[in-house]
Amino acid sequence: MDRRHFLHNMTHVMAAPTLFSSLDLSLLDLNQNPVLSNTIDDNKILILLQLNGGNDGLNTIIPLDSMSQLNNVRPNVVLPDGKILNLGSNDLGIHPSLPFFKSLFTEDKLKIIQGVGYPIPNYSHFRSMDIWQSASDANKFVSSGWLGRYIENKHPNFPQSYPNSNYPHPLSLEIGNNSSLLFTGEDSFTNVVTSNPASFYEIINDFNNEYPDSRVGSKLKYLQLMSKQSNLYGSILKESYEKGNSSVNYTNTEFGNKFDIITKLISGGLKSRIYMLDIGGFDTHGRQVEESDHTKGQHASLLSQVNDNVSAFMRNMEIINKDDDVLLMTFSEFGRTVHSNATFGTDHGSVSPVFLMGNNVNPSISGANPYIPNKSDFQDFSLDQYEMDLQFDFRQIYFSVLSQWFDESPSTIKEVLFKDFNQIPIIKGRFNDTDGDGVPDESDLCNDTPIGVVVNPQGCVIFSLLPDNYSIQTNGVSCAGKSNGQINISVQDTSHVYNISIPETSESYVLNSSNQHRVQIDGLGTGNYTLNISVEGEEEYLQTFEIGITQPGDFSSKTSINKNQKKVSVNLSGSEMYLVELNGVIQIQKQNKFELSLLSGYNSLKISTPHDCQGIHKEEIFISEQVEYYPNPMVDDLTLVIPGVDKKLKISIYSLSGTKIKTLERTIPQSRMVRVNVSGLPKSIYVIKVKGTTVDQIFKVQKK
Repeated sequence: MDRRHFLHNMTHVMAAPTLFSSLDLSLLDLNQNPVLSNTIDDNKILILLQLNGGNDGLNTIIPLDSMSQLNNVRPNVVLPDGKILNLGSNDLGIHPSLPFFKSLFTEDKLKIIQGVGYPIPNYSHFRSMDIWQSASDANKFVSSGWLGRYIENKHPNFPQSYPNSNYPHPLSLEIGNNSSLLFTGEDSFTNVVTSNPASFYEIINDFNNEYPDSRVGSKLKYLQLMSKQSNLYGSILKESYEKGNSSVNYTNTEFGNKFDIITKLISGGLKSRIYMLDIGGFDTHGRQVEESDHTKGQHASLLSQVNDNVSAFMRNMEIINKDDDVLLMTFSEFGRTVHSNATFGTDHGSVSPVFLMGNNVNPSISGANPYIPNKSDFQDFSLDQYEMDLQFDFRQIYFSVLSQWFDESPSTIKEVLFKDFNQIPIIKGRFNDTDGDGVPDESDLCNDTPIGVVVNPQGCVIFSLLPDNYSIQTNGVSCAGKSNGQINISVQDTSHVYNISIPETSESYVLNSSNQHRVQIDGLGTGNYTLNISVEGEEEYLQTFEIGITQPGDFSSKTSINKNQKKVSVNLSGSEMYLVELNGVIQIQKQNKFELSLLSGYNSLKISTPHDCQGIHKEEIFISEQVEYYPNPMVDDLTLVIPGVDKKLKISIYSLSGTKIKTLERTIPQSRMVRVNVSGLPKSIYVIKVKGTTVDQIFKVQKK
């Protein structure tokens, strides 16, 4: 490895250290936090495992109580019921490629958190991972990571005073080739990145040059100090790595090698507190499963790697008596869609489960099983837009890890994560929450609430209804000068009496059994309306909807006729729905562009919208049968072949100057051939007009 490459891999994430001899111990924060108080003694370790690409949570942790729905909405990836490993709790199963995870759950060493994500999900891999690593709101851009901010908070003099006698080892390590946003602080980088500690050698001999007090001098000082720190940290990593060993082998893969590095560093005596590694490939748009066997494919292969290497790591920690000190957490930037796609895969979704494992985890399942719709439940709703409900903000997990594993104070965690978040019980004895409602037992006045219900700060149930309880439909528009806007409201849960008030109209309505819990509100003009919905007997419940009634736009229509194909092309704008009447037959069109087939003869076309004020398009279209004629030039007779079903025909003969010479009316014989005697006409060119019920045609012929 050349020096420049090593500098990139080992030190580009570190800044301006000093040597041990130059350390000012009075600047160090040594006692505020037992986990980060030094890197001399053994202490708790956090391992972060990042599943890059968006892990399909529904095929990782499977709601066994929704197998029928899963077979309906994701038939191309759903796992066969008989192959899923039943966890024996909460009607949940786990992917057959994760048998070690099932064993951990059975041994009370696995914590599962369902429905993890964040509000207003972003479906970009890069942006969503930035949100997870920065712990920011989805609509805010933060250039630092949550662990970088945490390390800086506990070590305000980092990196100038590091490494030192109390912190000879890095506080955090990232195993790979690049530094992530996760460890980027507000002032500096807080981690060391390595892909092969054994390859270390001193970047440059020890030196301590003086540089001018200028921009160039500052940069040279920075490079000098980075080199010194790289020498110090690099030699420590190499020494620990060479002293360590992995008793249980890992898979012969890049991912397995990352776990092997962490194991050898820990077993070799490294006292770093935070490690991060990743595995890619979870962006399974296609070939997530094999068509003939859904337990195989890209996703199964990745989960098998995770299973085998996590298993080896946990067993190695047991062998070196570190298993009580380790907490391993998995996360992914988002989940996958509920529905499967045509290429035996899934697309970018929102929520996904998070695993935490170790001897000290609270071995429970947080969160309710996700609601999976049947196709029939969403006849008017596109399944490819349906997402599972968000149950836990990922920052609740971060807050819980810092509080329960790192023994951090709530005030410090709030500074790091920018706000407070409700905790989740993840560590035994640190946050006892018997009913899993997010309120600790010591504050919970109702410690037997069902999973998934909404509770108040005292842990008691707050009356709530499912988000899809209300069906509100509106035409959304009202004509100028009129009040013909309309709102239709109905509910799914008909066990309650609902009161609806609209402050803008001072009107109120009741939904009960007498009106089948439905109401139609008419006579609304343009404007915004507030629907306040309350439930009788539930004083604290209020659901509010904002509905807009606008004036419809201009209605425009254009038609183009193809007489040869007997079709009319229609191009409309100004409405979401059109009433089209052609020759007395009415149809509803929701497309702005479409074609209609015409009949021979006169066609009557009328197009309107549901709003009278937008006007009507009317048009009469005549499609003539195509008359054949011969001979041309003609001598004594002109023969006309008349297609169709007309019984009579009117024939007019004109000179080129437009003078009518004669008009004939003929009955069309069964042969459909009509002969016209032209022997009395002088030699010239004539215009012939043929007209009937379905015929209206003009052509020129020559008389010899």
